[in-house]
Amino acid sequence: DNLPGKVQSLAATAAYSCETTTSFSIDADAVHNYWGSSLVENVGSRKVTVPTINVNKLVMESVIPEDWVMLKIDIEGAEYDVMPCLAEFKEAELIDEIFLEEHWWFPDRTAEQNVTMVLAKDKLRSRKVLIPAI
Repeated sequence: DNLPGKVQSLAATAAYSCETTTSFSIDADAVHNYWGSSLVENVGSRKVTVPTINVNKLVMESVIPEDWVMLKIDIEGAEYDVMPCLAEFKEAELIDEIFLEEHWWFPDRTAEQNVTMVLAKDKLRSRKVLIPAI
């Protein structure tokens, strides 16, 4: 840890738009860094349950305007719930940059969710939040 007390990592907590718990299927393939882990239950995987955190609340309670804030969002499809909430968050300007992995290929994705995601990203960008294409 190069920045003790300055970097907050919540690696064992899932980002979401509310506070609850969620379960993941952890792929047994350690050779490929558990690349098959998912919210969908997979045969041969191990199930783990973790707490979720409301991202808007986290930002509101943990950040001041002078902070540089980066969110990495790779939340296995839940980004389609979180990003529209972030776009409506009155303090979204506290976030400097969002690295977003969109799981657009998931079979339960709808055209409406895709449009809502585009609008959410556009709104956040208009509020000076950087969202690079990755």
